[in-house]
Amino acid sequence: MKIRISKATIVDERHPDNGKKRDILIENGKITKIAASIKTEVDKVIESEGLCVSIGWMDMRANFRDPGDEQKEDLESGLKAAANGGFTAVALMPSTNPPIDNKGAVEYLLNRAKSGKVQVVPIGTISKKRAGESLAEMYDMYRAGAKAFSDDKESISESGLLHRALLYTKNFDATVIHFPYDATLIPNGQINEGVQSTLLGLKGIPAIAEEMMVARDLTLLEYTNGRLHLGPVSSAMSIKRIASAKKDGLRITCETTAAHIAYSENELENFDTNFKVLPPLRSEQNRKELIKLLKSGKIDVISSDHSPEDEEHKKLEFDYANFGMASIESFFPVLYTAVGSSMDLAKLVATFSINPRRILDLEIPEIKEGVRANLTLFSISEKTVFEKMNLKTKGYNVAEIGKELNGKVLAIFS
Repeated sequence: MKIRISKATIVDERHPDNGKKRDILIENGKITKIAASIKTEVDKVIESEGLCVSIGWMDMRANFRDPGDEQKEDLESGLKAAANGGFTAVALMPSTNPPIDNKGAVEYLLNRAKSGKVQVVPIGTISKKRAGESLAEMYDMYRAGAKAFSDDKESISESGLLHRALLYTKNFDATVIHFPYDATLIPNGQINEGVQSTLLGLKGIPAIAEEMMVARDLTLLEYTNGRLHLGPVSSAMSIKRIASAKKDGLRITCETTAAHIAYSENELENFDTNFKVLPPLRSEQNRKELIKLLKSGKIDVISSDHSPEDEEHKKLEFDYANFGMASIESFFPVLYTAVGSSMDLAKLVATFSINPRRILDLEIPEIKEGVRANLTLFSISEKTVFEKMNLKTKGYNVAEIGKELNGKVLAIFS
């Protein structure tokens, strides 16, 4: 089948035609020609106002709940949702039941997903059963296809365990992904400690619960000289400290989410549990500071942190509702509405296309003739109206239902 992508702006900071409009001819899944104008007769033409093309996007943090909680999301629905959100690759967190803590679990994911058009990148656990006590079989999982190791939102409180993980993974140069959060500081914290926590009477989570853990993690990283990725982080101070450590030569990267770029604690004034996330949405001032840090290149990755929940676990009194958003399909419109034309588009897209693959040592696709197409097509002029019937996720907790946002995902090739 011959497909012509017509007058699409190339969005790739590595590409010689970055920012220029080009026609792209795809024949049987392969890019065969890129030119200012292509007149070849084709079976299908893709064109749109504000049409852009980049390499296929990658989500570095998503939860598909499979195995264990397939009523919230399963691999099939999750991959359909990822494709609908513009992603051709997705890193799956190991917070399943049972967790992805052995090579058999890694192979299970890869075998089930191998025929799909969205690449699954398994992340194995750091500790057995995500219990934070002893190291999991990381090398076995690495050989089976795990690309990094994380206990997801189970932050590792025992410094010795994280120390051993950073040392052990040096043997095969893998990345440790850690969520920096000291849950013992404010047990059962619900939202950011600030104006809204006071007004709503909810237990607040101060930014220092994250910042203290970031400081500890950076100290361990300096001592071990391992590879560490911290995320999701929510505090501007955390990111500044990470940027300083990177400048000093540490192998450190960091990540925040589209929600933390787009939303603040003000979204919670009506006790909307769809905005109950971990780390919590911080102040509006902090959100604006995150955008400045993003524009200056101090945030390496923006993820969806897709965490689907069913109605039973989300439509509850605020204190009892689970944390998390089903956010993989709304990712780009949410992010683009928040940042828009105020940031170089290629630099923005790199945070969810080039950078995640670089951190995870994955092959980075290219937009060039002769290669298999791994592309995301999107419009920066069109808008997206979110309706439940058009979504692929099983997640009940989509915060954007009924909203109109800037930007629209049009298609993927992979």
